[in-house]
Amino acid sequence: MMINSVICLLSAFGFRVRGGLRIPFTDKKFPLNKFWWSVIFAGCAKYLYQGDWNFFIVTAIAVQMSVSICGWGEACGCALGLGKPTPDRVDYADFDEFCDNFHIKGWKLIDHPICWGVVWLTLRGLFLTFFIGLALNNIPFMLTGSAMGLIYAFWGWIGRKFFNCYDKTFWNVSEWAFGYYCGLMLCVI
Repeated sequence: MMINSVICLLSAFGFRVRGGLRIPFTDKKFPLNKFWWSVIFAGCAKYLYQGDWNFFIVTAIAVQMSVSICGWGEACGCALGLGKPTPDRVDYADFDEFCDNFHIKGWKLIDHPICWGVVWLTLRGLFLTFFIGLALNNIPFMLTGSAMGLIYAFWGWIGRKFFNCYDKTFWNVSEWAFGYYCGLMLCVI
């Protein structure tokens, strides 16, 4: 049980560093911040799955590819209630096209920024954990990323409702939360 808690915390830390965590008492970000989560998560997976170094390397590459294929910043801001989608942006063409053009009898997804952000991040989260799940040979893990949109929206709601916070504070909290969630899913699935 203790090791699972450590893995969850390490994953949360790695995902937050990946998002641009600053070194305490400085104005500098952790160096090579985009690679920390890949190495930490792959190390945790290697330990849990009792994998060899080949398993570690393949998992680290899968994690790095899954977070590097496209950005998701605008969707995070929308899901958190901090912005509106801009139709001319290009984060990932397939997700952009679907979310920008989805409509049901006069109701357009793009006209509802939080909902748009949740749908976009749900797709992005599935994309993220799909590649990691391939490396882990774990089909259930492939689907866990679908919670990404709801995690970000929940923390955005908490920030707005209880703290009247409309800056990036709860964006950072969401990164901690999603990283923790991925570590938890690694431990339980």
